[in-house]
Amino acid sequence: MAGCVSAPRQESTVGEYLSARLAARTNDVGAAAQAFTAAQAETPGSAQILRDAFFFQLAAGKIEAAKPLAVRLVALEEAGDDGLAAMVLAAHGVKHHGYVKARAALLDVEVAPYMRATTNIIRAWLEEPSGGPEAALTSLRENAGDEFKGFYPLQQAFLSEKAGQVSEARTAYQLSVMSFGGPVEVAAYGGFLERAGDLEAAREYYQLMAETPGLARIPARAGLARLDNGAAPPPIAATTPAQGVAVAFYALANGILQQTVSQRVAAEEAGFKVGDANYNMPLAFAQLALYLDPAFDGARRLSGSILNVYGESEKAIAMLSQISPSSPYYQQTRIEIAGALNVLGRGDEAISMLRKTARREKNSYDVRLALSGLEAARGEHREAVKILDAVIAELEAEPEAGAWRLYISRAVSLMEMDDWPRGEADLKRAAELAPEEAIALNYLGYSWAERGENLDEAFDLIEKAVALDPNSGAIIDSLGWANYQRGHYEVAVGHLEQAASLEPGDPTVTDHLGDVYWRLGRQIEARYQWRRVLELEPGDELQAAVEKKLEVGLDGGGE
Repeated sequence: MAGCVSAPRQESTVGEYLSARLAARTNDVGAAAQAFTAAQAETPGSAQILRDAFFFQLAAGKIEAAKPLAVRLVALEEAGDDGLAAMVLAAHGVKHHGYVKARAALLDVEVAPYMRATTNIIRAWLEEPSGGPEAALTSLRENAGDEFKGFYPLQQAFLSEKAGQVSEARTAYQLSVMSFGGPVEVAAYGGFLERAGDLEAAREYYQLMAETPGLARIPARAGLARLDNGAAPPPIAATTPAQGVAVAFYALANGILQQTVSQRVAAEEAGFKVGDANYNMPLAFAQLALYLDPAFDGARRLSGSILNVYGESEKAIAMLSQISPSSPYYQQTRIEIAGALNVLGRGDEAISMLRKTARREKNSYDVRLALSGLEAARGEHREAVKILDAVIAELEAEPEAGAWRLYISRAVSLMEMDDWPRGEADLKRAAELAPEEAIALNYLGYSWAERGENLDEAFDLIEKAVALDPNSGAIIDSLGWANYQRGHYEVAVGHLEQAASLEPGDPTVTDHLGDVYWRLGRQIEARYQWRRVLELEPGDELQAAVEKKLEVGLDGGGE
């Protein structure tokens, strides 16, 4: 009887744990949270399962569900969570204005080095309700140790401005931009300049930041629009402990994310296989930021973007759809939502949404570029060109730094329409606008090499592109293919083998390698590579060409 009772429970526990591990490996944080929590309920004595259940509830944004698990972790002699459970309890206290409980949660807690600055910021904000911003500033100064200090300037700026210390706030805002220069820092400093009445300096600053690549240009463009419309300046981004701590968690999430991405890129460039991306830790901190400040669009966009990377398209759409049209992130999130809809096979819905957004929003270059990309992806190149024609017609004589991408995109569709003269003109314009952008140089150089035209100039462009991005498989493939077109097969094969090792899943690169093997008399290896092309889901045109080569070889020469 006892055996009959206990066996199903053991099988259930094992099943839940295995399901949890599988969900964790595939970055399905919601399923991992549910399965680890179920397994933990069946085996309450397992510290490891408790830690996993706690962490995945956090990453899934279920902070209230993670809280009782955090209490149990803190009660363990060795929590093994780097102090994260104590930080969650402190965040829970801040959320519910339980500042005494929050302070107690962090008392004598040893956190991992990468979280010390954030913990000090939390402790500082806990002084603010009773002692004012001056007390919080004093706490920041007294608790700062040898840890990374880049997170402090923005917090000092918030508190100094709130305390009426305008000069100190200006300096701190400037330091925050120098430390990170991300969208939150850019928006915060620009907003300060507007509130201080220094509108000329604000405009110059926004114009400078609007020309920079990346997300920092989004709040800069919003600031310029505000100045043009005579709108009121934004309020201080963090005036309550919840808002201040939310920004601290967001900064930590962003910092970890940037470091993780950099490490992945470095590993790939060194030739290592990095596997699927794992951004669970920055996702967890971004979720904490949202928990404390649900109106924090920066944290919402970061969380949604990570979910999109994970392939959690429905969850990403639900997260990003909560960002309102008044947010500076609105256009960017519409683009990300469209990408998620397209992944779900809802391309028509994605295109319709982007068209509505483009009609409603001013300066919707990015939206229309994304729209043209979706049209091109479904073979509607004429429509893609029409969209880009309108965007390019609106460009100024000296367009912004990223305008070269518009010309590249239009050129690709024009060449698909067999309009090489216009396509070539666009590729030349892109290279002219971006002489230090490897992609722009490579597109023009590869296109010439593919057509057997201007081979000397093509070589110069491709070699410069390789120098700018020496670890790009696509660009190294171009260099190999240019040598192939010249008949330099012995030179080409080395480049094409390197390109194939960097881009093993690219059907075009694999096809090129097969071709050069054939020219070198290595027919067995050539056929092997061509068969691999068919396994990599090539386009219809490439598939037909490869099938013919498998039948008769290159130039119909058989064996």
